[in-house]
Amino acid sequence: MNLADTENVMVDLARISGVSMRLCDAQLATVSLSGDDAPLPVFRELPTTRHRIERAITTQGDFLAVGIFSEEHLQGYLIAGPCESESGSLARIMVTCLIESEAQVTIHDDHLKVAPLQVDLAATDSDNDDLIARRYANQNRLMAAITQGDVERLPQMIAAATTTIGIEDFFSRVPNRRLRSAKNILYVFNTMCRIAAERGNISPVVLDRISTHYAIEIEQLTSLQRHQQLTVEMATQYCAIVAARRNNHYSRKVNQALQFIYRHYQEDLSLADVAAAAQAAPTYLSRRFKQETTETVFTYINRYRITMAQQYLRHRPESVTDVAFHVGFNNVTYFNRLFKRYTGITPLAYLRGSEPAVRE
Repeated sequence: MNLADTENVMVDLARISGVSMRLCDAQLATVSLSGDDAPLPVFRELPTTRHRIERAITTQGDFLAVGIFSEEHLQGYLIAGPCESESGSLARIMVTCLIESEAQVTIHDDHLKVAPLQVDLAATDSDNDDLIARRYANQNRLMAAITQGDVERLPQMIAAATTTIGIEDFFSRVPNRRLRSAKNILYVFNTMCRIAAERGNISPVVLDRISTHYAIEIEQLTSLQRHQQLTVEMATQYCAIVAARRNNHYSRKVNQALQFIYRHYQEDLSLADVAAAAQAAPTYLSRRFKQETTETVFTYINRYRITMAQQYLRHRPESVTDVAFHVGFNNVTYFNRLFKRYTGITPLAYLRGSEPAVRE
């Protein structure tokens, strides 16, 4: 099997597994890619036989390298990753697809080198060891649910992780500053969710914008009341974008248009602007967008703006006029009418319905 013959196998494996795949030549130069272009780790060894797999275990997740052979001559490599779990099963499937028959597979693990530990564990106070083990296990299950876009099981994973986190102990780590401690925990949780979503092959650009949004939300907290709510909201949002990516059946042009809208919804957008970003003619994009999303481009933009307006009204003490301009409307009356159409109430009623923060 040569590299050209392997490309269809690569695309099918990426689609079925949800893991990014790439074809590389014998010098590890990328020939073809299906998925996100995640940085490859340095493989200290590479497969030398058909049945051998090199697995690089990194902080991003596992990367799998399988050799592509034509007769006995190495043509290149099929590399998968990063993948969060069940990488051994995926490795065996990759080999089976390449040699077109079941065979005994040898997986060689290559761990990143760990620096010598500088912390004296014997002198460090610790909580109950069993509780710590459960805490880490639950956090890992939560991260796995986000990585897999498992929206159905996510609430159960959140409940388990937050139950064993020992929140009161964390709140006391900064003496007499419970709110500061809560914010510190939320910053860590935001990072944890971002890493999990990154393993689900979400674009770093998208993740940076979501992470920044929540970093601002965290810093603007004025009470402990929203701590748990924000925890659930963050995990749910990161999990939802992974699920959306895996269930996304939009064409490339429509996907490009959507990404442009998400990044520029605050600006005065025209159909020509969106079409140019999608590298499509305006009439063609307009027709395809309506076919695939069931909405016109401008209906979608306005609905997304109203969704963002709800976020600002719920979390930030801004006036209705400020919010209207902030999300891209230059006519407050029109904003009020659209807001009521999509939410059932006026922006002012929505703003007044938010519970005032109570400092603790």
